Amino acid sequence: MRLSVYHLMAAFVLRTHACHAFTFLQQSARRITTLHAMDDDTFIMVNGMPGPMATAAAEACLRKGLKLAPVAMTGPDVEPSTISVYDTVTEKKQDVKLIPSKEIEKLQASIAGLKASGNLLAIDYTHPSAVNSNAQFYVKEKIPFVMGTTGGDRDQLMKDVQGHFCVIAPNMGKQIVAMQAALEDLATKFPGAFDGYKLSVTESHQKTKADTSGTAKAVIESIEKLASDDNFTIEDIKRIRDDEEAVAFGVPPDAIKGHAFHTYTLTSADGSVSFQLQHNVAGRTIYAEGTADAVKFLSKQIHSGEPRVFNMIDVLKEGAME
Repeated sequence: MRLSVYHLMAAFVLRTHACHAFTFLQQSARRITTLHAMDDDTFIMVNGMPGPMATAAAEACLRKGLKLAPVAMTGPDVEPSTISVYDTVTEKKQDVKLIPSKEIEKLQASIAGLKASGNLLAIDYTHPSAVNSNAQFYVKEKIPFVMGTTGGDRDQLMKDVQGHFCVIAPNMGKQIVAMQAALEDLATKFPGAFDGYKLSVTESHQKTKADTSGTAKAVIESIEKLASDDNFTIEDIKRIRDDEEAVAFGVPPDAIKGHAFHTYTLTSADGSVSFQLQHNVAGRTIYAEGTADAVKFLSKQIHSGEPRVFNMIDVLKEGAME
């Protein structure tokens, strides 16, 4: 027998939210109006360009009416240059000067004016090796930030950013975040419901992704509460970074350079029952759009809330994802 935990989760989400739909829509309308009112005064420094994820996030910012900072941080080995960020939907365009992270004093001087205005936020899509040092830079410079970069020392990261305005999440996609929230709720309500089941996980990303999927790690935490599989470790995740193997796994050939395919399987001890959860994304738009929404959410928090570390579930609950 083969059942799908995805269908159970979908039914749960629909049932849970149906009774709150009208209130949610009213709150969302008010919040989105407030967020749009702040757009004109906010500049976003998108760090990690010309990398594809950072560039996609910058395009999404333009698409949602946000202004890009005229400078941004790039990798230490990238030559200084000026690139044009162009959004094909709105046809908005903006030039951004890229400054290597090793030229930190030059970067500090370039953003001094924007910092003084109090309206500078950062987006970080850089490299796992830069996660901790970049976060320390944002805290030191008092720059609120949204970090979609995975990897690094996550425990140290969370210690370093305490008391700072930021959104940190391994996945910025609205629908995937909702799925994660539903799965976490199931794990909280029914811990051990899949005791005795064995977990296997396969994830495929473009070959340029250096680390194991942060989303997979987060989802596994919830599944482990349901299955109580103490033998499963992060090292047991099967990582696919080969083009041919990715296509065999189901990735469309035209998405090889930008995709995130995940399959989680729970199998009973005797092999007679299996449950499978999949979330497959071709391209980067879902993450870029969510990142821009997180920036808008963070801008509102800065003007009305206390400094703290937020995640994308906070953004989703706020009704700030368009």
